[in-house]
Amino acid sequence: MRLPTSLFCAVVFGTSALSAFSQGLTAVRDFSGDFGEDQPLTWSLTTRGGYDSLSYSVPSPLLQDFESYYIQGGVGATYTDADQTTPWSIDLDLGSIHYLDGIPRYDDTFYNARIAFSIAHQISQRLKISNNFYLSYEAEPNVATGASTTLYNGQYLYGFNNFNVSYAWSQRFSTTTSLTVDGISYEDDVVGSLEDRLSYLIAQQFSYALTKRTSLTAEYRYRITDYRDRDDVDATSHFVLAGVDQAWSERFTGSFRAGAEFFKSDRSNSAAPYAEMALSYLVARKTSARWFGSVGYDAAELGGFDNRYALRTGINVNHQISKRVGINAGTSYAYSTFDGGLGADVEEHTLLLSTGLSYQVLENLSLDARYSYSVLQSGDALREFNRHNVSVGVTASF
Repeated sequence: MRLPTSLFCAVVFGTSALSAFSQGLTAVRDFSGDFGEDQPLTWSLTTRGGYDSLSYSVPSPLLQDFESYYIQGGVGATYTDADQTTPWSIDLDLGSIHYLDGIPRYDDTFYNARIAFSIAHQISQRLKISNNFYLSYEAEPNVATGASTTLYNGQYLYGFNNFNVSYAWSQRFSTTTSLTVDGISYEDDVVGSLEDRLSYLIAQQFSYALTKRTSLTAEYRYRITDYRDRDDVDATSHFVLAGVDQAWSERFTGSFRAGAEFFKSDRSNSAAPYAEMALSYLVARKTSARWFGSVGYDAAELGGFDNRYALRTGINVNHQISKRVGINAGTSYAYSTFDGGLGADVEEHTLLLSTGLSYQVLENLSLDARYSYSVLQSGDALREFNRHNVSVGVTASF
């Protein structure tokens, strides 16, 4: 087992700083931070207990079932400065989870550390720069973003950094140039030898405002993916895209991109449709919803296959029933086709469902209950599993 400190120092990928769970939204290349209003420095302490069970259709020495109660604790901090010239925000979470009955192949205790930081600066009325940074050290697979494996493979380090420069050539025409670096590295040597990688993406976007609420876009991207221990699946991609950014109101916005991806690696040379989209809806602080979707070539879990083409989509909804009671629900779905290689092609369906209920006991003290269910159906029976997780927790904020 190892901790990849070299990748820890090499910044990787970008997202909204206010939510460490919105990683999937980065696919739409909307790199503006959530700077709607100031939020003073807020600290939170959380403790949680629950039950987690994972069952594979065909257990193996590398993929073993587990069933255990667990205890969890963490601390978080959030701050937002919505300055008109240089808005910025930061979100930090640190914690650990201990499985009382242990997890096969891994230690009984896992650690979580996430930091998200977004900043923008208006140099002039025409020129703006911004940077979005996200880094996560965790053990839970993230189905939405698609960077990690779908299977439970222990601790990994994942993150990204995006820097972009926007310039308004006129009231209607503007351009945005961006550089994104993202990567992932696993502590498990067996998994890391197949999955550890670093990617670079350069993008040039042209935007024309039809109205104050509607903009048309054209975009070119070039991506390089370099695996640490593999030379057979290093790849490059060219993207040619067109799209629209739409603001139906201050609270309801959407972003859409569609076109072609030209993918080339040492094993494959092909082209396919590429698309990404996102919708964000906020209703008077009581209800919020975010939906995203993307389809294109995927770098995760290639194994011995030549390429992977995947569709990913998800939605998260939060609703405040009353001053004290709130509910949330979310779902993520991924459909993948693994092609080429020595074996037969494989199709997979992955579904993650989650829901939660919270109750505000005091102004700075809340209780919550959560449940999640995830399932993978695959043409490779060794990968199929289903998982249940239920927990209750208490959070104090100050």
